[in-house]
Amino acid sequence: MLRLLSLFQKHEILRVNQVAREMELSRSTVHRMLATLAHHGYVEQDELSRGYRPGPALVDLGLAVFRSIDIRSAAQITLMRLRDLTNESVHLAVLRGSQALFLDSVESRQMLRTGSRIGWTLPAHATASGKVLLAALPEDELAGLYPAGRLEAVTAHTVTTLEELRAQLAEVRKVGYAVNNAESEVDVSAVALAVRPRTGSPRVAIAITAPLSRAGGSWAARTAEVARPVIDDLEKQIG
Repeated sequence: MLRLLSLFQKHEILRVNQVAREMELSRSTVHRMLATLAHHGYVEQDELSRGYRPGPALVDLGLAVFRSIDIRSAAQITLMRLRDLTNESVHLAVLRGSQALFLDSVESRQMLRTGSRIGWTLPAHATASGKVLLAALPEDELAGLYPAGRLEAVTAHTVTTLEELRAQLAEVRKVGYAVNNAESEVDVSAVALAVRPRTGSPRVAIAITAPLSRAGGSWAARTAEVARPVIDDLEKQIG
């Protein structure tokens, strides 16, 4: 079952036939394993596709592990600094397969604001934090996350092909930040920057989100410019 759950690192949705093939097990064995995991909340079945995705118990387990990791506590002050500088909500996220998992949030003090995203998982290609981390992946890893070349349309603004996503990621590498213009939620915009370690690829990102009504024009570029030196300070702290 642990081997089965580890497949979510590569696949957003798991299907019985797919798991049976990759694990070299019978369909009946895989079906029983998934049924047991679903009973305990570690997976849940999508009503339309009949595939399985991570369930709330698995997300809670992941959050429990990440709460003990220094990056979350180290980033808390950074999130609050950025909230005060931008007057918008700020979030800490990691990449889990093709999903962005939000570990922490600090909400804006404004009456109209985007709320906490703690514990949320959203398709990485539809979020600013997910895209800035996808941009750091080698091409073979990126292609492995989307073997069919088709991406889920979360809103009417979400990219739906791997080629479109590649074009966006090229722009992310060029400018140093990623944007989300109503791609994960119709009334929300976001800009995200990676927290870059001294060695290896970035594993966490910080996103600033705002209601669409406040995020027009050059908002993303201006917000990224404000955020970069603050995130640079965090990078120096964590090494």
